[in-house]
Amino acid sequence: MEEEREKLEKMYQKLNEEEDSDLKKWNESLIPKIILLFPLIAFVITFLKVNNDKTIYDLFAFIAVGGLLISGGIFLNYLLSKGK
Repeated sequence: MEEEREKLEKMYQKLNEEEDSDLKKWNESLIPKIILLFPLIAFVITFLKVNNDKTIYDLFAFIAVGGLLISGGIFLNYLLSKGK
């Protein structure tokens, strides 16, 4: 009975340590995440500031069309390189 209790306590401590390390890993990579998101945030603010008559839906449409064009180019590149 005492051995089972010790095993359970060890398992509990191990689980708590893993959760803490995941949180630390996420917090450590916070600056690179901000650096990656900064251009997107700057673009959105600039787009809405310059284009006062545009709405947020126009912004999403603009980004969606650009994303579709890029995705199409990647897909075509994949198809052309697959044949080699």
